[in-house]
Parts: sequence; structure tokens; C-alpha cells
Amino acid sequence: MKVQFTDEYEKNVDSKYKICLAVAKRARELGDYLSAQRNMERVNIIKPLVDIDSYDPLEIAFQELKEEKIAFEIKKEEEK
Repeated sequence: MKVQFTDEYEKNVDSKYKICLAVAKRARELGDYLSAQRNMERVNIIKPLVDIDSYDPLEIAFQELKEEKIAFEIKKEEEK
């Protein structure tokens, strides 16, 4: 899958680095969900939020971000 970082992704997240972090985190969650689903296990993870014909966690995560189903915020360290 080839993804170009265009305005459609950056309208939800303000930098390419944050996009990568957001999608990677969500893709790991989706990977765990899909793995548990294959093994018929119960997990406490939110299922995919978009209708897509793919089982690729990364592709699902990008589609969720594109459709504004997920948001991402970096917590700033407290100033001393």
C-alpha cells in the first residue's frame, strides 16, 4: 500500500511524525484485535471503526485517520 502524506491526513494531525505515531499505535491495536478474533478470544480493544475490505491493520488505521474516526494528541511533559 502506498500512502502519500497529503492534506487529507494532515487536517487531523499537524505533522507527518504525529501521523506516523497515531497510525502505528492504532495499527498495533487493530493487529491485536484481528489476532484475537482469529483465535476466537475476547479482548477489550475497539474494533475497526471503518468499513473496509482489508484485513491489513495499517491500511485500516490510515482509513480511520482519513475519515476522522481517530484523533491523536501528544502529551507534553510538565515544565519544571
